[in-house]
Amino acid sequence: MRYLSIAAVLTALAVLAFVGTDPTAQAQNPAGWGDVKGQVVWGGNDLPEVKKLDVTKDQEHCLARGAILSEEWVINPTNKGVRWAVVWLIPDPPDGQLAVHPSLQAVPKDVVVMDQPMCKFEPHVVALRQGQTLEVKNSAPIVHNVNWAGIRIRGDNKVISPNGSIKIDDLKATGFPVIIACNIHPWMKAYVRVFDHPYFAVTDENGRFEIKNAPAGKCRLVVWQETAGYKSDKNGDPITIQAGTATDVGKLELKPAK
Repeated sequence: MRYLSIAAVLTALAVLAFVGTDPTAQAQNPAGWGDVKGQVVWGGNDLPEVKKLDVTKDQEHCLARGAILSEEWVINPTNKGVRWAVVWLIPDPPDGQLAVHPSLQAVPKDVVVMDQPMCKFEPHVVALRQGQTLEVKNSAPIVHNVNWAGIRIRGDNKVISPNGSIKIDDLKATGFPVIIACNIHPWMKAYVRVFDHPYFAVTDENGRFEIKNAPAGKCRLVVWQETAGYKSDKNGDPITIQAGTATDVGKLELKPAK
């Protein structure tokens, strides 16, 4: 019995040592929860030119409110905030696992909506959680179609009649954006990012974002924008989230593509 007891103790100590050093195990037991906020800003000298899109079809409707502008870059001229950038958290090291706050573990039942009222997709960029439904509407009096495609996803192409809509409920988190397009009006394009966790945000008209109830401790913050790509790379930059408060990461600069 004495030898069995010693063996049991040694086994227990080995298990504890493994748990104490395994990054995934640590991620499941954060030292509290905190918020992350910041602002994505233009990092160049001159703001990029805002281009008018070449509207070649259904002009009476599409141009009823004036020219349609490209949204490849939407930058607030006052504070250089970049709209439509997607920001999210990943573990540090990246092969670990993020703990999820109890209030965020269930996938939201809310439907994420994208519309086509005036020959462009609104919003231009959306982010959703795997398991959520994306509804693409057509509130215009003309016919549109929705063609969605991405890497390692099952895309499709559907015609949407005036005041119609379709629902897409099988989008998967692949690490790549889903491109939304209308082939009838080829200047129309939008993006969807899909995540298997709740810690993501799309920047607003001032380039600001906030991510709620994230696990406190070390993790990495990733910034992606359709034209600039990743701010750093797909593994982002290290940050430390403080428990019980909002950690402000400040201004995150997106540099113009070289």
